[in-house]
Parts: sequence; C-alpha cells; structure tokens
Amino acid sequence: MLPLKALNSRRRFLKNSVLATVAITILNPFKKLFAYSKNGSQVPSWVELIECARWCPTVHNLQPHKIKIISQTEAELYYDPARLLPVGDPNAIFVTVAMGIFHENLSIAASEYMSAVEMYEITAPVKIGETEPVLFARLKIVPSNKKEKLNRELILKRRTSRLHYNGTPLKKETLEKINNEAAKFDHEFFSSSDPELIDYVIELNEETLFQDISGKADREELDNLFRYSEKEAREHKDGLWSRCMGFPGILMKSVFEHPGKWDHGLKKQFLSKHYRASFKGTATLCWFGGRFNDTNDWLHAGRMLARNWLLITEENAYLQPFGSLVTNTKAYEKINQKFTQPKDDKKIWMIFRAGYSKEPVKSFRLSTEEIIIT
Repeated sequence: MLPLKALNSRRRFLKNSVLATVAITILNPFKKLFAYSKNGSQVPSWVELIECARWCPTVHNLQPHKIKIISQTEAELYYDPARLLPVGDPNAIFVTVAMGIFHENLSIAASEYMSAVEMYEITAPVKIGETEPVLFARLKIVPSNKKEKLNRELILKRRTSRLHYNGTPLKKETLEKINNEAAKFDHEFFSSSDPELIDYVIELNEETLFQDISGKADREELDNLFRYSEKEAREHKDGLWSRCMGFPGILMKSVFEHPGKWDHGLKKQFLSKHYRASFKGTATLCWFGGRFNDTNDWLHAGRMLARNWLLITEENAYLQPFGSLVTNTKAYEKINQKFTQPKDDKKIWMIFRAGYSKEPVKSFRLSTEEIIIT
C-alpha cells in the first residue's frame, strides 16, 4: 500500500489531469483534444491518450480495459472481470487480443509527441471468475524516434461495418500494405475474391450463428450484451447496439428472448433472408494466421490487428469480423479444410470481410472517467 503522502500526491496528479482535459474540451471540444503538439520535448497526458484510445474495437464492444495512472509517464493496465465472456470466450483469448488492441491504440495516440506506450510487465493472464478489477500489465510512456505512419485521427474514424458493401474488392495496393504490416509481426495475411468461397463463408457464418443462439448459455450471454434501443445503448455505452448490427431492435429482441418462434418455418426463412442480405456486395474475404497459443501471442496479434484495422480505415474501407467461425469448433474445422493455411505452428485466428460501404453508425463508448481507476 502506498504511504498516505504518496497516495494523496497521486490523487492530486490525477485530479489535475482530468480537470485539464475537461478544460481543453470545453474550450475546443474536438480539435484541441486530438491535435497535439509535435514538440518532442512534451509528454502526452494519460487522460488524453485514453480519451483517444477508448474508441478502439473490442470483442462485442465489451471494453474490458481500465487504467490506473501512477505518474506522468507510468500507468497500470487492469481488466474488468465484469466485462468478460465466460461462455463465448472462456479462456479470455479474444479479450486479451482486445487488450493488445487498446495498448497499440494508446501508443499510436502518443506518436505525435514523438512518444510511444510500452507494456513492460505482464503481471497475470486474464482469467474468468475474478470479482474486482485485476492488474494485467504495467505501461510507460517513453520517447520514440520511430516515425508513426498511422495518423491517430484514424482511431476516431474507424468503424465496423455490417452494412451492404458496394461490390468492389479491396485495392491491390491495400492488400499489399496489410500483408507487409502483418509480416512485421510474423503473421501471415490471406485474401480471396472468389465468389464461391465468399458465398460458402457467408452461408457457414449464418449456420454457425443459428447454432450458437440455439444454446441457452450462449444466447443468454449475448442477450445481456445486446442493446435493443438507442436509449439502452446510450445508458450502457457498451455492448452490441441493434442499429450497429443492422437489425431492428424489436426483431433482435424477439429472436433472443423467444428463440422458439424463429427456429423453423416462415419466420426462420425471413430471418435467414434478412441476415444474408446484410452481406450483399462482399467482394473481399480476408484472414490472418499467426502464433496464437498464450497471452504474449494474443497481445501480439491484437497489436497487429489494431494497426491493420487503421490501415484499412486509412483507405476509406471497412471490415466486419466473423468471430464465430473461429470460436465455434465445428465451423473452425470446416474453415481449416477450405482456407489456405499459414506455415509452421501458426493458426488461423481472425477471419473478416473487407470492403466499401456507407459510413456506419458509431457505437457508444465508456467515458475516460469510467475507464480510469482513481
């Protein structure tokens, strides 16, 4: 436990940091907050970095990350056990990937100060069953001479698009950029515009979805995460908002709360047709393969995914992950029979469609104050 004097000092530091950010926001609610000075002698504040990085993607928009600010350059990264998936992600693999994504977004946000955020100690893997926020890793802001190619404003622009795509495949140059970025992390990138393979994956994804929601435990876990109205989405500021999912809230609520009405006959046909229609225009299917066996691997994969997601955003394109095709055992077996495999001991761990659509609705996020542990 910290001595009283040191504890009070940390509290004053945190309070002043939050007040400074609030003042900046009031004076200029957008430009000043995200257009930091490029003067390398300045150090970005943790509050400002979190304000930017909180818009990063997380599995099911869970936002499991929490930060305790220790000093101007040091912080502790926690995970919130209330924001895990005991049924869908029992080993917290994809939550750990999300922690890696958050870390990389913090670092990208710091880049215009010629700084980076290092994760220099992992204290414990993410584990289901804890009751209070758990220290996961220690972070430090450090000077960096490396020029960051990704503009951090992309973090705010990034979206997951479940809308119709326009039928145009990702540009060849974009695919090459993704491939090169993945290789820096020793991951392999694959893509296909084969209509037969795309149709197969969309059909398998639909089949897997119906299989997952037919199970009571999976369905109830997802039901707790769905926000069926804008009011619910605004109140919770997390989870899966029906508008972002491309489904009317009333329809989604009926499917998850009364599944027996939708698992046969005309209603199932209607639901299937509505779901399949959302994938219209898909022209590029992508997947990553890499080492994916432990906490370090999952964090590494998350950092790689974070960068490539922003790279895709930079090209004015969007993506939508097919998470169930990896987490569902039967679907994953079928995918491995169809897809080109990575070399050595690497495995396919991420499958997604990518392309061009109208700008999707932006989901809600927890505020910076809610992420910071005081």
